[in-house]
Amino acid sequence: MHLEFQTIKRGLLAATTAVNVPLSLEAPDNAVQAPGNFMGFGFETAFINDYANSFTVNLLNSVAKRLDTVPIIRIGGTSGDRVTFDESQQQVKVCIQGDCPIGSSASYILGPSYFDGFKYLSDFGFTFQAPLGPVLNISNTAIYVSRAYEQVNKNNLAAVAIGNEPNLYSHQYNINYTLDQYVNGSKTIMDLVSKTLGFNDRVPMFEVLDLSSTKAQFNLIETFEDNLDSSKDAKIAAWHWYQLPGDYNTLAQQQEYLMNHTAIVLQFDPLKPQLEYLKQNNPTVQPVLSETGSGTQSSIEILSGFGAALWCIDFQLYSLTQGISRVDASHRPAALHSYWVPDNSAGTLNPGPQVRGVWYALPFIADFLGPNPGKVIEVDMGSDTLVAYAIYDASTSAVSKLALINLRAWAIGDGSSRGSETVSVPVSFGISSVNVKRLQSAAGAQAMGFDYAGPSENITWAGEQWSYFIDRGNGHQVAGVAAEVSHPVSDGKVQIQIQDSEALSIEFWDSNLFGGKSHACGQPGFPSCI
Repeated sequence: MHLEFQTIKRGLLAATTAVNVPLSLEAPDNAVQAPGNFMGFGFETAFINDYANSFTVNLLNSVAKRLDTVPIIRIGGTSGDRVTFDESQQQVKVCIQGDCPIGSSASYILGPSYFDGFKYLSDFGFTFQAPLGPVLNISNTAIYVSRAYEQVNKNNLAAVAIGNEPNLYSHQYNINYTLDQYVNGSKTIMDLVSKTLGFNDRVPMFEVLDLSSTKAQFNLIETFEDNLDSSKDAKIAAWHWYQLPGDYNTLAQQQEYLMNHTAIVLQFDPLKPQLEYLKQNNPTVQPVLSETGSGTQSSIEILSGFGAALWCIDFQLYSLTQGISRVDASHRPAALHSYWVPDNSAGTLNPGPQVRGVWYALPFIADFLGPNPGKVIEVDMGSDTLVAYAIYDASTSAVSKLALINLRAWAIGDGSSRGSETVSVPVSFGISSVNVKRLQSAAGAQAMGFDYAGPSENITWAGEQWSYFIDRGNGHQVAGVAAEVSHPVSDGKVQIQIQDSEALSIEFWDSNLFGGKSHACGQPGFPSCI
């Protein structure tokens, strides 16, 4: 489906006058509470050991330190249904069939040292996949689950997932795989895992569905109505999300299919009745997007460049406002959409170790949510390309931050000058200035970051840059790039300019007033500070 006419109609706002942001200064009734562990990660099953290194830990901690919970890592994927175990094998894994040696749909034999990857990353939370497939291998599943469970921090185990994308089994294995087979297989795995891990009774610890898309066969309503959750075993219901539906390589295609708010909304729409069903019938089951990425087939500049970072911010925050409990940013060493490449195992196909341009979405989102996050809402800008989200203080319900994303695709060398938009934002009484942090790149939407392309395609968030070569993923402030800039408030409003292909966060507080609170606490019309 083409979106370009809607993009032209709604997206090209006049740059000669300031655009008013219809921001509510107090949390509206329909604002959604942000979960503390909303931000997750995902590593393909067969490749957890590639991520068991200090570079990955440094990047994970760069997000974790901005939040108040331990991030959850999902270990799963197509390879997770195709792994077997050999106690005597010395190698971590041996690829025996399929797109060897680095593909997700290949079959692998795992040795005992494979599970060291869980131990190395055990400071983080986990969801790991119990192998399902169309034909159950009970002993193999029991070994995988028990070995993984031995290595993780039990207090941080989020769930055990049952299989991966069962709606695709018929196509992948050239069989007729039915919903009843999936439900019955899942119940068998639930019994097996509970017994293997030493639980007397089944407990709600399972992640179910993990469907390939929001439109997939075996949707949640049909599956739960088929009695999957009859004994309340499910803790998480999961879907996968890849934004780009095909192979796109031009800036115009990047604008239409990726950097486009309506494209996100349309892809999300099939989930809405399923989420409403959960809310009404199984409110304790958490809806999660457990495998996500910009796409799988397009050029690397589209999939993991700066434009993908801007898409990711919009996608994740929109998902939060629709009731999604967690979004996992997914990785595989050879996957071009990855936020970072952990090592050189993919060779020239996807060189590493490197931080990629899309990475910068994650510290931006983490800073926007912060520790003890409050409620979040989309601020309706009436545009496909200028998008805003507000977060409200958890104690006072006053607006705390505004995220503004300019999705108009611009790239250096495309022959056009870089446009910008000026926005006018209302500010609470008593605040004389706001602080603005920017996510920016002089190279625009297809900037890849320092590691891949050198300094000409640098990207910074609040003046900070991440690089394997410079800081091993710890992050560092870039000389000459401001961490934040103060903007004065005039007549209860502040005007901010945002460039095309840029995002910024406005923080509504003044360190010189009211003890640094986010508004004029205790003033007429405002609640007391805590």
